[in-house]
Amino acid sequence: MKFSKFVSWIFVSILATGAVLATAQTWPSKPIKLITSAAPGGVVDIYARRHQPHLQNELGQAVMVENKPGASGAIAGDAAAKADPDGHTLFMGSQNELGLIGQMGIPVRYDPAKDFSAVGLTIAGYPILLVNSQLGVKNVAELLAYIKSKNTPLDCAGNGTATIGHFVCAAFTVRTGSKIQYVPYKASVPAMTDAASGQVQLVSAFYSEVAPFIASGKLIPVGIFGATRLPLLHNVPTMEEQGLKDLELQSYTVYAVPTGTPVAVQRKLNAAIVKAANHPDVMDKVKAAGGVYFDMNLEETQAWQKRIQSRWNNIVQETGIKLEK
Repeated sequence: MKFSKFVSWIFVSILATGAVLATAQTWPSKPIKLITSAAPGGVVDIYARRHQPHLQNELGQAVMVENKPGASGAIAGDAAAKADPDGHTLFMGSQNELGLIGQMGIPVRYDPAKDFSAVGLTIAGYPILLVNSQLGVKNVAELLAYIKSKNTPLDCAGNGTATIGHFVCAAFTVRTGSKIQYVPYKASVPAMTDAASGQVQLVSAFYSEVAPFIASGKLIPVGIFGATRLPLLHNVPTMEEQGLKDLELQSYTVYAVPTGTPVAVQRKLNAAIVKAANHPDVMDKVKAAGGVYFDMNLEETQAWQKRIQSRWNNIVQETGIKLEK
């Protein structure tokens, strides 16, 4: 009797394995839906549409971008998480949809850590901390000495609440024990403009946003919140190089699929994404924006995304930032 059950179990296992292999061999069998939380014309949407024709060429099926903005990314994340795990739904998600929004008080109907598997990198970005040139400081040590010499807190500007800029200013403040207060702006440009004119002393931004202010000499970059220096700012050291560990607060956008998608399909997706990302018209856009991209296989992508997301989750706990309702 026991032997009969064992044989039956082996038979079912073989059938299941065969079904998975057959799925991988025939995939993709229909158009692929690419869901993003970005509105049409947004930064992530632009990258999705840059990748789109190259993914179509690699996969031999149409790739249809579907924009689902709203609820800080929760709407798009929920739709993607509940899709069939057959490899015909891709989600272009960031550190927000894949972890942060739930921790910051936004109600989500999916588990970011359990409901997705990352399959490929789109782009990563390293935030920069900059100071008004009139402060006369050029690195973190000089900035901390300047702050210590003042009786009143310095203002650090950024775009909105619970945004990358907010986290950067707050994390730097907590880690250094400095007298800094965050000043939220409705958009990045007015924040940088006020920092350049001296209305506020510090600002956090990405290279693509702040490049003209750096070129004019009105804003001085003092540190990069990334694993390495930025190619377009090779003289500016990272925070870790300046003694502040675990401040690798890079933003990222990855392709993810619903958990349960066959691993063989995930590998094919990863290979196609790597080829699309290395296409000259995509790579030129990444470099011009001061972004970062590196080739990773499936396992490397998943380990990297989990490591970076864990760091973001820790920063949320450390700073206590919550999204305003």
